[in-house]
Amino acid sequence: MRRPERKRKSRVLRTAAGIGAGLMVLAGLAGCSQKEKDYDVYFFNAKSEIAEALEQAAASYEAETGKRVKTFTVGTTESQETLRSELKSKAYPTIFAANAVQFEEWKSAGYALGEEDIRNPELKALYESIPEPMRLQFDGEGNFGIPYNMEGYGVIADTRVIAEMLGLADTKTFESDYCEASYEEFQAMIQAMDAYIKGEGGESFRLNGNTYQTQTEKGALTASLNGVFSIAGAEKWTYGNHFGNYPICAVYSDVYEVKGAEPEQAELLKEPVRKSLEELEFLTRFAAGADGPVERGPRFINSTVTGYDQAVQNFAQGKAVFIKNGNWIYGNVEKISPEKAENLTMLPMKLNLTDADIQVEGLTVEQMNRSIPEFVSQYYVVNSKCTEKEQEEAEAFLLWLNTSETGMDYIVNQFAFVPFQAEEGTVLDNSLSNALVRFKAAGNILSNPFDAAPSAWGTEMYGRYLMEELFIQPETWDGARLEEIAGECVEYWKSGMEEW
Repeated sequence: MRRPERKRKSRVLRTAAGIGAGLMVLAGLAGCSQKEKDYDVYFFNAKSEIAEALEQAAASYEAETGKRVKTFTVGTTESQETLRSELKSKAYPTIFAANAVQFEEWKSAGYALGEEDIRNPELKALYESIPEPMRLQFDGEGNFGIPYNMEGYGVIADTRVIAEMLGLADTKTFESDYCEASYEEFQAMIQAMDAYIKGEGGESFRLNGNTYQTQTEKGALTASLNGVFSIAGAEKWTYGNHFGNYPICAVYSDVYEVKGAEPEQAELLKEPVRKSLEELEFLTRFAAGADGPVERGPRFINSTVTGYDQAVQNFAQGKAVFIKNGNWIYGNVEKISPEKAENLTMLPMKLNLTDADIQVEGLTVEQMNRSIPEFVSQYYVVNSKCTEKEQEEAEAFLLWLNTSETGMDYIVNQFAFVPFQAEEGTVLDNSLSNALVRFKAAGNILSNPFDAAPSAWGTEMYGRYLMEELFIQPETWDGARLEEIAGECVEYWKSGMEEW
């Protein structure tokens, strides 16, 4: 998805320009185009939201170097089969996209060029700079790709709405206290905000031991609120995938641990999954709609009422205080309200867990409650079955895209990505991107082991129960039934792993 050009450049752009200074020389050494091919690089992309901007980046590269880049984009869901076909064709991709789970197939089939085989010294140095937890590995070893970006999700809010509701000059102290608050304090905050929305302001609550109080009157930014959370109840994946990742994080540290675990380890998921369902029972009591609160029932899973686009729009239009979502919604919010987009922040989702539920070594409830999941969704991989000449051209393009001033401008400002090189002190033009950088710099991040969950676990098991049985139930969800659902989710997980 293309974003409007910015006048300001991030610090990443300013520092990256020097890294790619020798690129024109490298590109010039690459030689002539391949015979029978009217391009020098063929990039197979699996992120449809950057398709248009990627084509423009390819055009810019050709203008600077004279080398032509062919781009081909498919959606994430159909990328595996299409890429399989393309890699076997005569006009195969020289660079392709892969996530950490799909990568096993490509590496096993010999398609992935590793760091040790990269010829371009500057690109090799870029591979070497990738932090260990962010590397694309095979059987827990190696380094086979350049991260597209960092993504992350949590509880997104407009800082101006928080400030108006609580009578604050700014929200820095609130955000700090929120990150350290307990789940019980979080619940009390939600209930106080709900009372404020219903016209019963003046209620106090505590975060991290410090007291906050809602105002007695609504203001211009809070007048349209009709719920605390904007919830995409009609979308299995938003809860089946993202919310389902939280209990998984309590048991598995990353995708590689999931893939290497014995099925019996999944028994430890039962209590975290059950508690996550209990938490959703609480959160879904406070849902906002376009023209009023949305109570659990048939409307709660109606795509015209609680679809993904509707949920983002309701939040962007000031109907809800929070939305549980990722940094990728920035562009959609900006289209509706540029001013709101500039004032967004991301906060952790508070979790109804105890330390006894957590099996990951060194992880605590307090750490989980101050952290957000951050991960690499896709990697740029050089096709190792290319000719030496094709690999040289692919490496030159990857270096340009990830280090030159023009390439980084596309990554940061046009793709709206958070570059993996971002570190403390990096300032971007995207408020949610900056939030991700802050959490990463503080070390307050969780992984995304959900990516390695058995096929369709999130949508056809965890998410299906939410939509088809729980979200349509207005009354308090039965505890015994939640226990049964958690057990069935575990059995599905185990049976899926046994098929690997």
